[in-house]
Amino acid sequence: MFETIDKDTKLKGKTYLVFTSLIIVMALILTGFSLLARKSWNEQLKEQVQTVLEKSRPDDFPSKYTIGKPVKINSSLAVSSNMYKITSSTSNAKKYVLITRVTSYWGPLAAVFLYDKESGVSFEGFALSSERIETQFTNTEADITIKHWTEKAKIIFEQTLDTGDKK
Repeated sequence: MFETIDKDTKLKGKTYLVFTSLIIVMALILTGFSLLARKSWNEQLKEQVQTVLEKSRPDDFPSKYTIGKPVKINSSLAVSSNMYKITSSTSNAKKYVLITRVTSYWGPLAAVFLYDKESGVSFEGFALSSERIETQFTNTEADITIKHWTEKAKIIFEQTLDTGDKK
């Protein structure tokens, strides 16, 4: 069958196979690295959330509650978001925390929202490295942006917890 194919076509076929093989190997390597980095990424986000909650609720974190495992988000609104279950050694309260990217005049900011079944969704703060930006944000656009994102966070929590982790 291959005897009837000329040398030029065979060379083109071999080149195509080598190129395709290289693309597949590179894709597998990149996928492997992203899977290996996922755990580290989740842990670093968990630390950021813990820092924000310790600042906003020093009586509760980390003395009463700790950040638990990540929860798979079942909402199309949750682009660039991560959710964690909050665990407690003293109570069975169902609490969750969401860290999401909020767009502002100063660029994207990581906002943290806390969900409690009894009290609903509350904005807890930003995972920021700059106090100046947080102060400027608070002084100018906080009411509108925070209200908008609190409503979005409420929808994300409802969609995720209705179909996902209700344990």
